[in-house]
Amino acid sequence: MTARPVLLSRLGLIALLFGAAALTGCGKTGELEQPAPLFGAHAKADYAAKKKAEAEERARQDAARKAQPQPATVVEDPTNRPLTQAPYTPAIPNPTGDPRGGQPASTLGNPGSTPEQ
Repeated sequence: MTARPVLLSRLGLIALLFGAAALTGCGKTGELEQPAPLFGAHAKADYAAKKKAEAEERARQDAARKAQPQPATVVEDPTNRPLTQAPYTPAIPNPTGDPRGGQPASTLGNPGSTPEQ
C-alpha cells in the first residue's frame, strides 16, 4: 500500500517540474516596468507623476525624430540593370554554311547520322 503514495508523489513532482519548466518561458522580454503601488496616496501620486513624465519624454523624442529630415529616396541607376543579352557576340559555329561544317569531303560524319547524298 505504500507504493501508491510514492508513485503519486513522484508523478506530482514530475508534473510540477514540467509545469515550472513550461512557465519559465512565459514573461515579458525587455525592460521590466515597475507596477503601480497598492497603498499610500503619496506613493500613488509619485507613480502617476513619474509615468506622466515618461510619456511626455517619449512624445518629445517621437516629435524630434519626426522633425528630422528623411533621407532622400535613392534613384535607381538606369545603367545598373540586368543584361538582356550577352555582352559579346557568340562565335558562329558554321560561318560558311557548308553542310559538312567546313571539313574535307573525305572526313567521316558523326556516328549514328545518316550519310549525305
